[in-house]
Amino acid sequence: MQHHSQNPNRLIREKSPYLQQHAYNPVDWFPWGDEAFAKARSEDKLIFLSIGYATCHWCHVMERESFENQTIADVLDANFVSIKVDREERPDIDRIYMDALHAMDQPGGWPLNLFLTPEGKPITGGTYFPPEPKYGRKSFLEVLNILDRVWKEKKEELLQASAELTRYLKESGEGKAGETAETSLPGTESFDSAFLLYEGYYDPQFAGFKTNSVNKFPPSMGLSFLLRYFHSSGNPRALEMTERTLLAMKRGGIYDQIGGGLCRYSTDHRWAVPHFEKMLYDNSLFMEVLAECSQVSKRIPAREFAMDVIEYLHRDMRTDAGGICSAEDADSEGEEGLFYVWSSEEFREVCGEDSSLLEKVWNVTDAGNFEGNNILHEGFPLSFAEQHEGEDETIAAAAKRARKKLLERRNGRIRPFRDDKILASWNGLYVKALVKAGTAFQNEGLLVSAEETYSFLTERLIDSGGRILRRYRDGESGILGYSNDYAEMIAASIALFEAGRGVRFLKNAVSWMEDAIRLFRSASGAFYDTGTDAEALLRRSVDGYDGVEPSGNSSIANSLVRLSALGVDSDRYRSMAEAVFAYFSKEISSQGLSFPYMLSAFWSYENLVKEIVLVRKDKSSGKELVAAVQTRFLPNAVVAILDEAELAAAAALSDLFAGRTAGTSATVYVCENFSCKLPTDSVSELEKQLGS
Repeated sequence: MQHHSQNPNRLIREKSPYLQQHAYNPVDWFPWGDEAFAKARSEDKLIFLSIGYATCHWCHVMERESFENQTIADVLDANFVSIKVDREERPDIDRIYMDALHAMDQPGGWPLNLFLTPEGKPITGGTYFPPEPKYGRKSFLEVLNILDRVWKEKKEELLQASAELTRYLKESGEGKAGETAETSLPGTESFDSAFLLYEGYYDPQFAGFKTNSVNKFPPSMGLSFLLRYFHSSGNPRALEMTERTLLAMKRGGIYDQIGGGLCRYSTDHRWAVPHFEKMLYDNSLFMEVLAECSQVSKRIPAREFAMDVIEYLHRDMRTDAGGICSAEDADSEGEEGLFYVWSSEEFREVCGEDSSLLEKVWNVTDAGNFEGNNILHEGFPLSFAEQHEGEDETIAAAAKRARKKLLERRNGRIRPFRDDKILASWNGLYVKALVKAGTAFQNEGLLVSAEETYSFLTERLIDSGGRILRRYRDGESGILGYSNDYAEMIAASIALFEAGRGVRFLKNAVSWMEDAIRLFRSASGAFYDTGTDAEALLRRSVDGYDGVEPSGNSSIANSLVRLSALGVDSDRYRSMAEAVFAYFSKEISSQGLSFPYMLSAFWSYENLVKEIVLVRKDKSSGKELVAAVQTRFLPNAVVAILDEAELAAAAALSDLFAGRTAGTSATVYVCENFSCKLPTDSVSELEKQLGS
């Protein structure tokens, strides 16, 4: 980025890579905090609040055009107090002001730019403002001048309008959280109606779901629900939509065919041209549903796909200490996608004698498919290999050779910026997904990696009082964790316990769940995003929408159901889960596409009927029994794998573990619908008990 100013502004002291990107703008930026609000009050100025994130393409564009422009900076500095916020660090602030923009009937997105009163109440705003009037939008300078004039001439009207908007935001966002809920649970027909919604939006030509007129987003949480629906309904269409969508995404331009990893979304319905940024949460959720799919059927190479995602994350996103970075930018050298695309000449030069074959595999042409260059992708529905059945060995070998060479060549290019802050919730999602992959593939190395990341989080992201923090970067931990940070740390802990990694993980899950209940639970039983100890903003939001990651409410409800099934404080945890489902009853019943993780959590509540306890002498005993359990898709069961030495500690948390022993080497206890089958140490008997 070109920097006009030699002297950095206050953002130079911040840890967020996004705020640091703006540290040399001529704009006199403030981070969010008392200093900025005090200045706005004492000088009676409007606040200009600008929210974005480090890997956001249009945020970079607006920075280049407006925030590095001295004329614009002078107007901002003279008439406004300017605040920059990283939405990934402060989703609570982002959520409130994004809702404010929606309340003004404006489409949301980033950069999110709002004008506030000195008290922080929203007046007006928008997303991207161009430097000159274009795209039917006023220029940024015009907007600044109009607002400054109106503030000076019609302040009372603005204050009144902002007070009304704030009242509306508070009422709509806190919803019925302050009241004790009387609503009843959604019905089990919610699962059928959600399935019909997915079927209705399904794209029979290119797979995935047309929920947006132009773009297509990775629907991993929805696919996880469809696998559960397939499990309980046996409807083959649910599995088919899942497999075809996973295949289409993996073969599409939305997936990095050379380096691995899924991009944020596709800008077309064919999955061909992505928005190139890569996010940790997308890749974690994708990896998780691939691991689940590999347990359900072998019709697509889901295991191979998942391993490819893991290889990407471990090579490009993992820090030496084990934390996983947040994201990689879409832009490099100021151009979107530049790092990822190939001219036909360069492609031929690198691939050598394999190139004529591989041009067909990856759809490379002289004209290109993206601004004269090529985004590599395989065809869908049929890939080149499928059209040439029988030649796939040759094709696979050539692709493997070329991938290595293309990756080497690409590594010589200037890389996109990597946002290396480590967020608790996103890392929790990754740990849980990696544990699912490690158990499904019986791969000890993946489980060890998952534990390393988990240790990194518990060492760096928990303060001296035991409070989970949201963000670690560059030696500093900070920002009080939100309900989704707690939710994913709890979910990761339960996953590690169920995978047989030790009873300490169950202890952590229970202790953080109690903290989450104390900090976030509302009178209605739904969970607020922010804790009782958080900074007071215009409101405390309650969210159940599973946007790019599971909402705190969906994930906490899911963990309450699992802990209850594991016999931990069963009745209390189960009724707390019920309160969340009752609160979001309308959404679960009618908006499954927007609440897929909530739907899966409710599915677990209705279908979790099995408890499988496997007790072994030590880590090396009962491996065949462990594999028989772990390689199956058992969404209707909780699994506990324990070493005999840990039984007493586990029994102190739940009577599910009382009176169990390992026998001579390892013994499995399967209970279903409140009755238990005979303990067994035989793999074939266990398989009979688990059913086909």
